[in-house]
Amino acid sequence: MSLRIKTVAVAMLSCTLIVLLLWFGIETKQRVKGVEQQWLDYNNYASATNYALARINTNFGYGGFIHHFKNYILHQTDQFAALAADDLEETYRAIDEYRALAQTEGEKEALDKLAHVVDIYRLKFDFTRTLVAQGRSPREIETHVQVNDAPALEAISFLTQQALRDSRASVHRTDEALSEAIGFVNLGALLVPIIAFVAGVVVIFLRRTVEANRLTDEAKAYAESLVQAAPEAWLIVDSQGRIRGTNSQAQALFGYSQYEMRHMSIDELMPERMRAHHAALRDSFFAAPSVRPLGKARDLVAATASGREFPIEISLSYTRRNGELLAIAALRNITERREAERRQRLAQQVFDITAEAILVTDSEERIIDMNEAFCSMTGYRREEILGKSPDILSSGRHKEDFYEIFWQALNSTGHWQGEIWNRHKEGYAFPSLSSISAVKDERGNVTNFVAVYSDITSIKENEERLEELAHFDQLTGLPNRLLFHDRLRSSMARARRQKSYLVVMYVDLDGFKAVNDTLGHEAGDQLLVRAATHLRASIRDDDTAARLGGDEFALLFNGLSSTEHVRMLAQRVIENLTLTVETEAEPLAVTASVGVALYVGDSSSEEQLLERADQAMYQAKRQGKQRYCLSKACFKHETEQALSG
Repeated sequence: MSLRIKTVAVAMLSCTLIVLLLWFGIETKQRVKGVEQQWLDYNNYASATNYALARINTNFGYGGFIHHFKNYILHQTDQFAALAADDLEETYRAIDEYRALAQTEGEKEALDKLAHVVDIYRLKFDFTRTLVAQGRSPREIETHVQVNDAPALEAISFLTQQALRDSRASVHRTDEALSEAIGFVNLGALLVPIIAFVAGVVVIFLRRTVEANRLTDEAKAYAESLVQAAPEAWLIVDSQGRIRGTNSQAQALFGYSQYEMRHMSIDELMPERMRAHHAALRDSFFAAPSVRPLGKARDLVAATASGREFPIEISLSYTRRNGELLAIAALRNITERREAERRQRLAQQVFDITAEAILVTDSEERIIDMNEAFCSMTGYRREEILGKSPDILSSGRHKEDFYEIFWQALNSTGHWQGEIWNRHKEGYAFPSLSSISAVKDERGNVTNFVAVYSDITSIKENEERLEELAHFDQLTGLPNRLLFHDRLRSSMARARRQKSYLVVMYVDLDGFKAVNDTLGHEAGDQLLVRAATHLRASIRDDDTAARLGGDEFALLFNGLSSTEHVRMLAQRVIENLTLTVETEAEPLAVTASVGVALYVGDSSSEEQLLERADQAMYQAKRQGKQRYCLSKACFKHETEQALSG
C-alpha cells in the first residue's frame, strides 16, 4: 500500500473520529441545557404560585379582608369598607393568577373551593353595606353575615402542601435528568478504544515512514506508548508553545486527532480571551522549570475542537531532547468534579435556606445535622444537640401506640407524615406537621433519617378561633344557636337511652327594650352580659345556657328525674334574672319570661321541642310576664304550685 493511500486512510479515520466527538459534545451540551431549562421552568412556576399563595394569605386572611370586614361591621366606616374591598379584589386577582398556573385537578379544586368562600364573603360584604346603610347595629349585622372559613383554610393548607410536594418532585425529576446526562457523558469512555485504534494506526504509519531510522523510531514508539497508557491527557510542548506530542486521552479530551494536535500551538486549545495570560505563564515556566504535580496544579479553561469550553487542571514537569527543553503537561477534565461541587453547594444552600426545619440523624438515631430553621423553631443551638437523640424534643403528649404506628410506617414504607408535638428548649410544647423519611444505600440498608418540620401553631390557633367564632356568641361568650342545637340533639339521644327528663327553657328578658331606648345599646349589651352571668349561675356543669339572638336565651337541662326538679329550676332562673338597672330617673326593672318544654323520649325533633318552649314563653308574656309556662300551664315565680302534665 502506497504512502498516499495510507495518508488518506488515516485522514478518513481522523475525520470520522472528529465527527463522532463533535456529535458527542453537541449532544452532551444539549442534554445539560435541557436539565437547566427543566430546573428554570420549575423555578419560574414555583415563584409565581408561591407569590400568588402569599398574596391570598395576606389579602384574605385575618390580617387582610376578614380583619377589615370585621372592623367594618364593628365601626361601620368607609375606611374599613374601602380596605376590605381592595383586599377582596386583590384576593380574586391572586386566585386567578394561581388558577392560570395550576397543573393538577387537586389545585384547581382547592382554588374553586377557596373562590367559593371568597364569593360568599363578597355577597356577605355587599349585604353588610346594605345593612349599614339601613342603620343596623353591628350585632344585628353579625347574625346575618357569618361565614364558614373552614373550606378556605383547607384549600390554602392543601395548596401549601402541594407546593412542598411539587418541590420534592421537581428535585427528583431534575436529579434523574442530571443522572441521565452524566450517564451519557460517561458513555464517552466507549470512544477510547476507537481513539486508541486510530492512534495505533498513526504510530504504525509513522514508524513505517521513517524506516531508515529504526532504533529512533522504536525509542520514539516506546515513549509514545507510555504516554498513550497514561490515565490523564498528556501534551509535550516546546518553549514556543508548539505541541510536540500527545496521547489518546488528550485527543479525546479536545476532539482533535493526533496528527492535528501535532501541528497546533497549545494556545489554540485555550479560549482566545485567555491566550495572552497562558503565554505569560508558559514563558515563566520555561524561564524557571519545575515539577508541579496534580495536587498543586493550576486550574485553567480549555476549549474543544467544537468550541465548547471546560475547566481543566494542569500539572507540569519537564524533560530535554537533543538539548531542547520541553514541557510535559498532564491535563484533567474537572467538569464533573466542578458540577458535583456545584450540586453539593446547591444542595447545602437549599438545606440552609429552606424555611421548613430539617433534622438529619444517622442510622442509630444520633443527630448529625440540622438547618438554621430547625434551631429557630426548637430554640436549641447546633452544638447543644449534635450527637444526641431526637428524644430531646419529646413533648410527652404522645402515647406508646402513636410511636408504634410511627415506626411501623417508617420501617415498612420508609416514610411517615403527620402531626407531632415537640418540646421547645424553653419547655413549652408546640405542634408541627412532620415528614420523616429513611435514606438507604445501594444495598437497601438505612444510613440516615431525614425529618422535615413545619410549625403549625398559628394554624391550630386559627382553627380554635374559628371554632369559637362558629359556636359561641361574641358578646356574652355563651354557646350560639348552632352549638345549642348540636348539644340538644345529643342530649335528646342520651335521654332516650337513659329514660330521663330533658328540659328546654326559652328565656326572654322583660323590659330589655326600655333599657335600650333609655340608656342606649351599650347599656343594653352590658345588661345582656350581666344576664348571661346569672344564667350560668342557674345551671349545672352538665347543662347548657345559650344566646339565640337579641335578648332571647335558651337553657338545656339534662338528666332530670321528676317535674319537681323542673319547677325548682324555672323558679331559680326567674329569680336570678330579676334585675334592676339604675338610671338618672327611676330604676328600670328587668325580669324574665320563661317557656318550658319537656322531652321524655318521644318522636319530637329538636326544632319542635324548641318551638314548644318558644310558644310557652310567649304564653308567659301574655299572662303578665315574670313567670314560666309549661305547655299551656303558666305559673308566677312566687307560687309553690307544682307542675302538671
